[in-house]
Amino acid sequence: MIWNILQLIFCAMLFAVPMALYKSNRTFMARFYNAMVYREKARRLYVRILLILLLLFHYVYACGHVGEFGILLSTAVCAAIYSFRRTDRWLRRLPGRTSSFVALATTVLVIGFVPHLYTLAVTVAFLLLAALFYPSDRVMTESGDLDRITGWMQHPALLAESYHDYHHARLPQDADSGNTDISAQ
Repeated sequence: MIWNILQLIFCAMLFAVPMALYKSNRTFMARFYNAMVYREKARRLYVRILLILLLLFHYVYACGHVGEFGILLSTAVCAAIYSFRRTDRWLRRLPGRTSSFVALATTVLVIGFVPHLYTLAVTVAFLLLAALFYPSDRVMTESGDLDRITGWMQHPALLAESYHDYHHARLPQDADSGNTDISAQ
């Protein structure tokens, strides 16, 4: 019973963490964003913590479901995450490619209902969650712009805004109402 409760905690993390921290303007999140953008060691630590969480989930699942062979697929994904360069490349590019992100999220929802692929679904869901808090290629290139850096230092909320700003994924209230002239902009 304890193994099932621990599995439920891992799945609850997938909902609780984004709801509490996504697009947060708190000071510790601003420091987290700065560290992730400017320090490779912080990104390495982030990837290692992700890997440790996933391996801990695998351990909990293996103890609760002895002899389950579906765990092998997700273990292969964990083995691929061990390489920092590969994981860094995946996590940087994933938020910028909305169609890939949505396709993976839909795949996770579908394979989550297949009992033998449950661990694979949770593993990919954790990767998607990790990509939400990882600096994208766009943010990394903007970090070289001196004007952007000074703006981010003066107003840390701007970094959080830029960190999660995807121009192709605007909310409906941020969309153009159609009343303005394009040439006036």
